[in-house]
Amino acid sequence: MKSATIRTDGSGHWYVSFGVHTGRTVASPNEQPPVGMDFGVKQSAYLSDETAPRLMPQTLTEGEKRRLAGLERRRERQLAHARKHRGGKYSHRLRETLRAIAELRARQARRRLDFTHKLTTDLAKSHGLVAVEDLRVKQMTKNARGSRVEPGMRVAQKAALNRGVLDNLPGERRRQLVYKCPVFGSVLVAVTPVGTSQTCGVCRQRDPASRISRDVFVCTKCGHTDDADHNASVVILARGLRTAVGKASAAGHCGEQHAGAGHARPHHVLSSPGTHA
Repeated sequence: MKSATIRTDGSGHWYVSFGVHTGRTVASPNEQPPVGMDFGVKQSAYLSDETAPRLMPQTLTEGEKRRLAGLERRRERQLAHARKHRGGKYSHRLRETLRAIAELRARQARRRLDFTHKLTTDLAKSHGLVAVEDLRVKQMTKNARGSRVEPGMRVAQKAALNRGVLDNLPGERRRQLVYKCPVFGSVLVAVTPVGTSQTCGVCRQRDPASRISRDVFVCTKCGHTDDADHNASVVILARGLRTAVGKASAAGHCGEQHAGAGHARPHHVLSSPGTHA
C-alpha cells in the first residue's frame, strides 16, 4: 500500500481509498479503432463512430426531484425563521432538513460518477486512441455575475450553462481516461478545442455560419449536414490522429520505436499509470 485518502461527502458519510502498487505494467496497444469524443451539455457525450449520443440517465427519479424541491422550500422557510427568531442559530429540524438534502445530493453525485466510470472504461477498452478536447473547465464555468462597477450580462443563462457543463464532469472524465487508457492498451490525446464546433468534419472548412443552431451543423462550403456534436467529435478525432502521428514521428527521430496512427507508444500518454485506487 502506497497511500490512503480519507474523505467525507455532504451527507456525512466517510470513505477511505487505498492506493496500492499492483505491479501492472502498461498494456501493449489493443489494436482497436480510434475515436473522438465531444463533451456536450444537452448530450452527455457524442462519439465519432456512433450515430446517437451517449446520454446520462436521470440522476434523480421524479419522486426524488419532488422531494428535493420540497426540502429546499422547507429549508428556506426554516432559515428565514432562524434569522428572525433565533439570531441565525440552526434548529434541530433545520439540521435534519439540511442532512436530508445532502443525502439526496450525495446519491445524485454517486449515480453521476457511476455513469462516468462506465463511459470511460468502455472508451479505454474499445478504442486504441481516444481524442478529447483540452478543455479549461474552470475558465469555461467562470461566474458571469461580474461586479457592481461592471455587472455581467445574461447571468442566469450562463449559470444554467455552467451547471450543464459541470453535471457532465468533463474534468473527471479526462482524469479517469488518463489512468485507464494505459491499462487497457489505448492512448489518450487532448487536442485544442478552438473551432471544433465551427469546422466541417468532411472538408475541414471552418465557418461560424455553419453552426446554424445548437444541434445542427450545415457546412457553408460542401453542404455536409450533421448533428453539431457528432460533427465536432469527427473533427476532434482528426486532430487527435494528427497529434499522435506527430508524436510518433518525433519519437522516431530519437531512435525510438513508434507505432502508427492511433497507437503511439505508452510513454506518450498524458500521465503514467503509477498507482491505482
